[in-house]
Amino acid sequence: MWFKKLSNDSDVVISTRVRYGRNISGYKFVHMLDEEKLNNVIDIVGNAIDKKEYQLLKMKDIDEINRGSLVEQHFISKEFEKNKYGAIITNKDSTIVAMVNEEDMLRIQSFESGFNIDSAYNRLKEFTDELSEKIKFAKNDKYGYITSCPTNVGSAMRVSVMLHLPGLAGIGLLNKLIDQAISIGISVRGYYGENTNSSGYIYQISNQKTLGLSDEEIITNVKLVVTSIIEQERKAREMLKNTSIYLEDSIYRAYGILKYSRNISEEEAVKLLSQARLGCDNGILTETTLEKIQELMVNIRVNSLKLILKEDFSKDKEDIKRAEYIRREL
Repeated sequence: MWFKKLSNDSDVVISTRVRYGRNISGYKFVHMLDEEKLNNVIDIVGNAIDKKEYQLLKMKDIDEINRGSLVEQHFISKEFEKNKYGAIITNKDSTIVAMVNEEDMLRIQSFESGFNIDSAYNRLKEFTDELSEKIKFAKNDKYGYITSCPTNVGSAMRVSVMLHLPGLAGIGLLNKLIDQAISIGISVRGYYGENTNSSGYIYQISNQKTLGLSDEEIITNVKLVVTSIIEQERKAREMLKNTSIYLEDSIYRAYGILKYSRNISEEEAVKLLSQARLGCDNGILTETTLEKIQELMVNIRVNSLKLILKEDFSKDKEDIKRAEYIRREL
């Protein structure tokens, strides 16, 4: 899977997502449609995709555990998880995942590991252009693509980069950087998006403005901001090395708990894996790899863990099963 691989700037950047919002011309917005019209939208989109390359799955046909795992892997939003009139479209390697009947009729997403905006964008545009040959999208000559939320009108494109920023947090500059990013029109969100916390110093950086900007301008702006953050994070990690014995101690304490714990919550595991990820990057922790830690950061989420273990265990067994899995993998 794309999110388990290492790529450009993977020491700081976990993944890149580029997304389009699209609505079908002649239809009202999703929240104004009845069941028949919502099903019509799914049929229109389903008939427009290449069945050899993509599959369409209705949300009502996906079980609870798999839906939860889709949220944990950032393929769908939490709000979309229980949408019984929704559907998803995916390709074989899940580098394209589209939500049908979310906030807009189509939320088309392209994913890449590491810092790879151009690659994600090119794939997104190719897929969306193919759809536009069969579907007429709602567009205004003056304002651009019409979306249910005014902040997305225009290009209707969101570029989102997920970053791991323990260095800036460690030297006390993370909050200042976040404030600076927000002041220049960049959105900074937690692990699962808006109104969520920054689990393990993981943040999503994305553009706020779309109206009046071309795709190319949005990409350039996000690239400039993310490149600057990457540079600052690397400098912060170098500064932390001046306290090497204390940094080494905290990293190996984290690794020790992960490797030998018999009971561990998701929240604690993510925090400890964040420390281990930093240790792998700066060469302190050599007993495992950055790729393995990145894989674990996704797989230890409860629904993803259930799928891996092929066991629908109860809530009281969750922390025990997670600890067993981490010990086995390390």
